[in-house]
Amino acid sequence: MKNIGKYVVLVVVLMVFESCVGEVKEKLSKATEGVSNVSAFVKEARKVEGRIEKLKDATPLTNEQLKDWLPPNLGDLERTGFKVGQAGMYQVNSVEGTFKMLDSKKKLTIMIIDGAGPTGSMMASGYGLLGNFEMETEDEYQHQQTVEVNDIRAQQTYKKKSNDTQLIFAFAERFLVTVNANDMLPDETWDMVDNLELEQLTDMAE
Repeated sequence: MKNIGKYVVLVVVLMVFESCVGEVKEKLSKATEGVSNVSAFVKEARKVEGRIEKLKDATPLTNEQLKDWLPPNLGDLERTGFKVGQAGMYQVNSVEGTFKMLDSKKKLTIMIIDGAGPTGSMMASGYGLLGNFEMETEDEYQHQQTVEVNDIRAQQTYKKKSNDTQLIFAFAERFLVTVNANDMLPDETWDMVDNLELEQLTDMAE
């Protein structure tokens, strides 16, 4: 299991930078050699082409729309900064928000990338594979596992000593979400995700 993370990262890189779906599938098969659940992984990969076709011709939300969606606060955390278009180098639109609690170490950073368009569709498919790849590892420093919370499948990493949580998932098979929470347990972090009201993004995309 210790090499699974390396294989997953390789898959995402291939999905982002390769334009030919056939080549992606071929390299995916090679990348998963030696992994115990290859058949399940490859089965999930067969859905990739359909996801790409669905999103590649879709119109992405503008950076301005993403900025307007970003909430001013999340529970007791107040938004202290934001960035839009930081993923523009990959020809995708994105927004990042930073939220903090005064007089506390609690901090949360959320990044949303719209997976619509030729490049974004491949990224969205890669994130989808991450969520559907069952894995779990743990040592004295961190606990990493695939989880499902409120119908969202994500890769969750909890760092024990620093009490930090990271979530990576695709929402509605389109929006790529990365959450980094400082001094917050996984349950606390998921509560913040609930406050994000991600459904509004899908409503805006329709």
